[in-house]
Amino acid sequence: MLPSKINILSPNKKSLLEKLIKFIFFKEMVEIILLVAAFLSVVLLWSWFALQNQFNDLSQSAMLVNREYSHYNQEIRKINTLIKQFNSANKNYTPLTAKILELIEKLPNEIKINSLSINQKTNIITISGMAKTRGSLLDYQATLKDYSWLKTVQTPTSQLFQKENVNFEIKASQK
Repeated sequence: MLPSKINILSPNKKSLLEKLIKFIFFKEMVEIILLVAAFLSVVLLWSWFALQNQFNDLSQSAMLVNREYSHYNQEIRKINTLIKQFNSANKNYTPLTAKILELIEKLPNEIKINSLSINQKTNIITISGMAKTRGSLLDYQATLKDYSWLKTVQTPTSQLFQKENVNFEIKASQK
């Protein structure tokens, strides 16, 4: 046989007792939640404190390294600027030695060059000098026109009026 329950409490007290049990249950749940939150906050504060100490130690060591190796950093900056300057100077470099040698090797004996000017921006070469005869100047001009690295070779016609001891200025543009 099943044990029978005798309930001698009034329904009013019964409902109050149920409310009290629910209240105690929720109170204990809130206490547990607060205890867990307090524990987590202590853990988070402790880890924040540990991380702050590690950050301070790291920043102090970084400052010591910067102080200790600052002259190395300055030397590296100087070397980097020197490399940048070298690269910018080397950017516009074109080997002209072979071209100048070619101009000089095929120079006739009757012609003396006084100056040779090369303008890198406009790619114009200016050769000025004196030729013993007009024919030798015209021959040299024709030789210059045969060079593959020169586009146009010009001599002012006013310089060709003299037959001997002709002062000239030849302008040639590079390809």
